Amino acid sequence: MIEAKNISKSFNNVQVLKDISATFEKGKNNLIIGQSGSGKTVLMKSLVGLLDVDQGEVYYNQENFLKMDFKQQKKIRKEIGMLFQGGALFDSMNVEDNVMFPLTIFTDWSYNKRLDRVNFCLERVNLKDVNRLFPAELSGGMKKRVAIARAISMNPQYLFCDEPNSGLDPRTSVMIDELIDELTKDLNMTTIINTHDMNSVLSMGDQIIFIDKGSIAWKGDKNEILHANNKTINDFVYVTEMAKRLKEH
Repeated sequence: MIEAKNISKSFNNVQVLKDISATFEKGKNNLIIGQSGSGKTVLMKSLVGLLDVDQGEVYYNQENFLKMDFKQQKKIRKEIGMLFQGGALFDSMNVEDNVMFPLTIFTDWSYNKRLDRVNFCLERVNLKDVNRLFPAELSGGMKKRVAIARAISMNPQYLFCDEPNSGLDPRTSVMIDELIDELTKDLNMTTIINTHDMNSVLSMGDQIIFIDKGSIAWKGDKNEILHANNKTINDFVYVTEMAKRLKEH
C-alpha cells in the first residue's frame, strides 16, 4: 500500500498539485485520471521520489519514504517496477538484455539465475523466442510487453505505469490492460496507473482518483464513474458524441 498525505508541488510559483491525499491499495489497479496538464504525471513522479514535493508525505507500507535516507530509499526503489509511456527500451540491447538490465544492476545473481528469471518474465507476458530480437524488430504491443517483463523482473511490490496504452491500437490496448490487471492480482502488487483512456478506466479501475487543476475532484471506482454526480468528471467522461449517446440510453 502507498499513501499520499497533503502533497503540494509548485514550479516557478505555479501550483501544480494542491493538498493531494490518496491511498493506493495492494492487489488493485489504482488509476490516476485527468486532462493533460492536470498534474497526474507530477503526482506519480512525486510518489516515486523523482520530484521533491513542497509539502506532504508519502508512505510505503506505513514508512515515510520522503524522510528516509538514501540507503533506505534505495531499498524501497528495488521493490518498484516502472512502465514508462514509450516503453523506454534500450535500442542497442536485445530483448533479453533489456529485461535482464535491472537484475544486473541490483542483484548479485549468477548469469544463469538471471536468465531463468528473464525467461520466466517473458513467458509471463506471453512472449517466447524473442530473446535475441531488438526493439526495432518488435511491434508496439510487443515493446510494451517487453517493458512490462522488465518492470516485473525484480518481483516488485509496487508497479507504476505511465500511460501504458499510449500509441497502441484499441485491440492491443485491451490486451495490455488485461495483462496489467492479471499481474496485479496474481502478484498482489500495488499498481498505480496514469491514464486518460476511458476503456482502461471502465475495464480495470478498481480505485480511481480524478485530478482537475492539481486537486482531487472525485474518487470512486469503475462502477461509480458513469453515474458520478459531478459535472467536472462528467465533462471528462462524456466528452465524445458516442459517449454522450451512450449516456442518453
